[in-house]
Amino acid sequence: MKPVAIAAIAIILFGAGAGGAWWFVSQRGAASGGAGGSVDREQAGSGAAAPHGTPIEIPADASLCEKHRIPQVVCPFCDPSLIESRGHCGEHDVAEALCTRCSPILIAAFKAEKDWCAEHELPESQCLICNPKTGG
Repeated sequence: MKPVAIAAIAIILFGAGAGGAWWFVSQRGAASGGAGGSVDREQAGSGAAAPHGTPIEIPADASLCEKHRIPQVVCPFCDPSLIESRGHCGEHDVAEALCTRCSPILIAAFKAEKDWCAEHELPESQCLICNPKTGG
């Protein structure tokens, strides 16, 4: 093949890869409520219910904690008593109040605490792949 044809193919493949990556990231952001650090009240709604534990009722007028931008009634950083009172998520082997898989609304709080493993999409403090000694 001529160098021009090889360069054209490389550019096309690179563009397709970049386009595919952009699509993948944009789809993941839409599914998880965005990559941002705050949650609006509509998103907070009762959608923060933990399917493996007791559902969390979030009143429509619930105040947001200033640091974590999630409703205070679900913020385990602002109210550590939630960790014990909510119990343990047996499916994901973490405290229910800290389980971002059951309550995706908590992702914003973990990101605000700078405790987020973007590669594995869970709190760094819970990432056994990056930190095997963490113990969950």
